Amino acid sequence: MCFQCKDVRLSTGQSKDFLQIADAVRTISEELIVYQDQLEATLKELQSLNNMQKDAIADSKDIKSLLDSLEQGMMALAPRQLVSRRLNPGQFKGPIQYMTWREMQSTLSPGLSSLTLDPKTAHPNLVLSKNYTSVWHGDIKQTMADDPQRFDSSVAVLGSQGFTSGQWYWEVEVAKKTKWTVGVARESIVRKGSCPLTPEQGFWLLRLRNHTDLKALDFPACALKLTNKLNKVGIYLNYEEGLVSFYNAKTMAHIYTFSSIFMEKLYPYFCPCLNDGGENKEPLHIVQPQ
Repeated sequence: MCFQCKDVRLSTGQSKDFLQIADAVRTISEELIVYQDQLEATLKELQSLNNMQKDAIADSKDIKSLLDSLEQGMMALAPRQLVSRRLNPGQFKGPIQYMTWREMQSTLSPGLSSLTLDPKTAHPNLVLSKNYTSVWHGDIKQTMADDPQRFDSSVAVLGSQGFTSGQWYWEVEVAKKTKWTVGVARESIVRKGSCPLTPEQGFWLLRLRNHTDLKALDFPACALKLTNKLNKVGIYLNYEEGLVSFYNAKTMAHIYTFSSIFMEKLYPYFCPCLNDGGENKEPLHIVQPQ
């Protein structure tokens, strides 16, 4: 964190403000382990400024603004108890940044990934938007080349970008849809004919049916309870740690985490399902970074 400073001595009030800031930053550091390095650097900077009695912040309003920001951060952290070494991987090792600092998306890692759909993999009944960020099921089966990469049974499409390392996070709008399936699939999945959508077959998926029937397609499948309306799904992939986690992207409430060992390239997976005569006509839409 960088402060704009002037070469003046601190008043007693300003010293007190600096101590308050340092205490707030120290508390957040204890709660939010993911940010430990960044917060410790900030704490050292604040302590140095306070001990040397130099370099005051240009305007006292800046101090108040920072204190207010830190206080809001603490209020956001307190009810969620986000960070604990006892939390399961989806809660502790997921994109915790999004749970408390969503307004800072441009500086987060992993940031919101800019994904598009791969038309070569799309089932012939699927319609893709011109920019390849939305997909829905059409009534008419289109005439397309029988590409080896194309699904011919599952009405699904893969993302155009595959992953062999790193951490990735993307969001999919699912509002107004009655059913859908999203998640991650490995490159070697069966694309012709039917295949069990399980981790053993290379699929790590979250599925909705009948508006509220939500399941993680683990083996066996795990029924999940929807406590809030799920308009947007957040999907987090940590390749090295073998994690695929799902979140309610509005509240960042953890939904489910798969734990596996990844040995090959993985792709985002999207299935808008049949449109059911218009009842499920809304598209799946990949949210793009602003």
